[in-house]
Amino acid sequence: MSQDKEDAANGDNVALIEQTNEKRIGCAHYKRRAKFVTPCCNKFYMCRYCHDEKEQHYFNRKSVTELICTECDTRQKVQAECENCGVRFGKYTCLICNLFDDEDKRQYHCEGCGICRVGGRDRFFHCERCNMCLPVQLQRVGHRCVENVSRSNCPVCLEDIHTSRIPCHIPDCGHLLHRPCFEQLLHSGHYACPTCQTSMIDMSNLWSYLDSEVAATPMPPEYADYKATILCKDCHKLSTVKFHVVGLKCQHCGAYNTCQTNGFHKESSSTEAEEASASSGAASPAAASAGTANAAAASSARADCELQRPSPLDEPPQA
Repeated sequence: MSQDKEDAANGDNVALIEQTNEKRIGCAHYKRRAKFVTPCCNKFYMCRYCHDEKEQHYFNRKSVTELICTECDTRQKVQAECENCGVRFGKYTCLICNLFDDEDKRQYHCEGCGICRVGGRDRFFHCERCNMCLPVQLQRVGHRCVENVSRSNCPVCLEDIHTSRIPCHIPDCGHLLHRPCFEQLLHSGHYACPTCQTSMIDMSNLWSYLDSEVAATPMPPEYADYKATILCKDCHKLSTVKFHVVGLKCQHCGAYNTCQTNGFHKESSSTEAEEASASSGAASPAAASAGTANAAAASSARADCELQRPSPLDEPPQA
């Protein structure tokens, strides 16, 4: 029994020593052997994230001019190795970004982005127009450029994208959003880009499901001959289609990701068309039903059809 207690005590001591060493060589964000002397408040922090979590202002690590070695507590200018004990502050060192990290994340410094990124230089290329690093797959197959697209906030969580440590998903439309935010949108039944409303995944199964719903739901006789002009948010083309409360299908690409551009009307009579347009306020409940049909149908169809998830083409996060 005493031997068991002794072994348990030794195990606790080893765990405590390992925890102490872990704290000594870094923080929850980076493993390194240096503390920053933050010029904004003249305090000592292991990294900018530790600073930002405790202070009421943000800290730019490129503004650091001094650091403290955690091995010998020597205060010195920013450099790769301690001038006193010679320890290297991080296996990966970038003196442009003042980044030190002992963990191998395949970090590299991108001159175009102006920051260090993770994931390996061989897996990404810098697009001059988008002004960001993109997967090399997009260099081969092509992508839709959006000028300075990463110099903005995520449309879901409103956090910065360019300097984020969270990977960013790149839909076909070219707009960016954080990968976790993208997954949350899909989980809640929202499949359109929050910025431009273009479908972010393959929706062909859902469109087929809505085709069957339209065929199984005939319109009442008083609405059977009505038509509406719609704009497709996927192919960005106008078309005139039969009005239906389930959804309005684009005649060009077959998508139901559409919106009405005006009221609905009977094609056979111009007078009736004018009256229908003038009384669009009275017809608004039906129009509203058609306008919200995509979201309602998508929600009800999730259990009936399997949507094709995209391959994980993400922008490399900041190191």
